[in-house]
Amino acid sequence: MRKQRNSYAQYPIRAVARLTGIAIDTLRAWERRHRAVTPVRDDRGRMYTDADIARLRLLRGAVEHGHSIGRLAGLTDAELRRLAASADTNAAAPVAPTPRTSVDTAGLAAALQKYDATAIDQQISRLATVLPPLELLRDVLMPVLAQVGDEWHRGAVRIAHEHLMSSTMRNILGSFLRLYARPDVSTRLLFATLAGERHEIGTLGAAMLAASSGLAVAYLGPDLPAREIVESVTPAGAQVLVLGLTATSAGKAKERELRTIVKDLPKETELWAGGRGAVRYTALISPRGLVLPDYNAYQQELVRVGGRVA
Repeated sequence: MRKQRNSYAQYPIRAVARLTGIAIDTLRAWERRHRAVTPVRDDRGRMYTDADIARLRLLRGAVEHGHSIGRLAGLTDAELRRLAASADTNAAAPVAPTPRTSVDTAGLAAALQKYDATAIDQQISRLATVLPPLELLRDVLMPVLAQVGDEWHRGAVRIAHEHLMSSTMRNILGSFLRLYARPDVSTRLLFATLAGERHEIGTLGAAMLAASSGLAVAYLGPDLPAREIVESVTPAGAQVLVLGLTATSAGKAKERELRTIVKDLPKETELWAGGRGAVRYTALISPRGLVLPDYNAYQQELVRVGGRVA
């Protein structure tokens, strides 16, 4: 039996069910019958670590590929990762775009109107238990954020509403990014936005998606000078630099920043650019890197560099 005490136990079983997509009854069965994980028990009940959650995600993925939990429970985390990598290799055909998911976001809208950050968090967490990361990001988070922004411009909501939704999404995506973190993976992606690009949710979401695909991620955040980004690539050991270009307006300053990236980025490092503003600079970026029009195209590239479909 393995003991997984690599980090502090802080997640109750209901939170683990939301984060892994595994029903509470199933979690209990996997523990009692198979000892798949060994949570801490204290006055709060069962409490799980980040390592427990990472292992449960591996177990769920293997079960979904047809393996029995009875066989899987005795494997180490390293063996489970090798099993997942083997399954990904066998399924390495081009990834078909997943259909759009129709999701009821009325609860999110109602919580936002009341400035209820806790309810917004709960609504998004609920959706995260039933949607894969790509669909959560593409079909829920980004459309909701865009809708709130549009409503603010029309005067239907206040700027405080937009800031609340953005900050709540930022916190949730950041927590998912930490949860999925894989420092032992060889393929590493570096994420940033250029100076003047302060809207980071799309780029943070892209980082979360890469991490959930099994790749290593370093997220630098928004509004960074090009020189700082370029000089971070080699120390970070990044094979790919992912830039978020959120603003659609052109400007000489942004063009200069992009030219610095294109000219000085190490030749062995791939450049990917996404976001509403990326297409505007296709002519500048394309000779050196990729302009990715949406998250489906981005997912294809993640698979190409060794990620799996999350």
